[in-house]
Amino acid sequence: MLNIIFCILCTGGVFLTFRAFEQWGVNRYYAIVINYGVASTLGWTLSGGLPMMKTASDMPWFYLTMAMGLGFLFLFNLMAKCTAELGVAVSSIASKLSLVIPVAIFLIIDPTDILTTKKLIALSLALVAILISSLGDDSKHHSHSKWAFLLPIIIFVGSGAIDLVFAWFSNPIHIPTTEHAMAFTSVPFTTAFVVGSVIVLFKKNTSLPSRNDLLAGLLLGVINFGSLFFLIGAYSTPGIDKSVLIPGVNLGVVIFSTLAAVAIYKDRPSKITWSGLAIGCMSIAILMLS
Repeated sequence: MLNIIFCILCTGGVFLTFRAFEQWGVNRYYAIVINYGVASTLGWTLSGGLPMMKTASDMPWFYLTMAMGLGFLFLFNLMAKCTAELGVAVSSIASKLSLVIPVAIFLIIDPTDILTTKKLIALSLALVAILISSLGDDSKHHSHSKWAFLLPIIIFVGSGAIDLVFAWFSNPIHIPTTEHAMAFTSVPFTTAFVVGSVIVLFKKNTSLPSRNDLLAGLLLGVINFGSLFFLIGAYSTPGIDKSVLIPGVNLGVVIFSTLAAVAIYKDRPSKITWSGLAIGCMSIAILMLS
């Protein structure tokens, strides 16, 4: 149960850290690249280092997870921008409701997973929630672009695709040990760090990361790694099926991150966003009871 609690706190902490970037004067891109360097270093160290790197390179998921690292880098930047422009609630709803995408895919391709009326209602509500929340504006004191409403929709689709890859390979055949699970998450972290660093090197007139950039990246990297590390531990919680665990964790993240942003940053989610949050919670609750 502690793994579940820490997973919710760490994942919510990612959104709350994004929210603080502007106040700290942090270069968002630098901090995100540094974050992936920290997360990959922690992952490879705990998974066994060089021997596990060799083992991971022989796994069927290796090249796919390498490519997924590009999605990590792209989506994390979008999540940070969405959090800054539209608020913590909108960003967390968009990211966490993405669980409906792998659920829907497995309903289509898995003959043992039957589309019940409850599941259909839950999936429909999730789509309504993301559309409603994308229209919300949690940071009226901030200016944002006229296309900002597209950010949560892109995050929803992109996060869902990544969730699908994790769900597809989340079985003892592809990930037989905890060390393999750590390597599985470290591969995309590493790709995102390498590609992000190369982009920085080839940019013209780039300055070195500031002290705040380094500290913010270090903090975000530890929290980001912790969110996946404790999720892996949560999967082994006795007596709780993944079909219940995943919606429950996501619901916890959305509620925690929204309420924490209200308490810490004095965010004031709009009525539209609160409506999206309520509908999203209903959707996840129905999935948990299906």
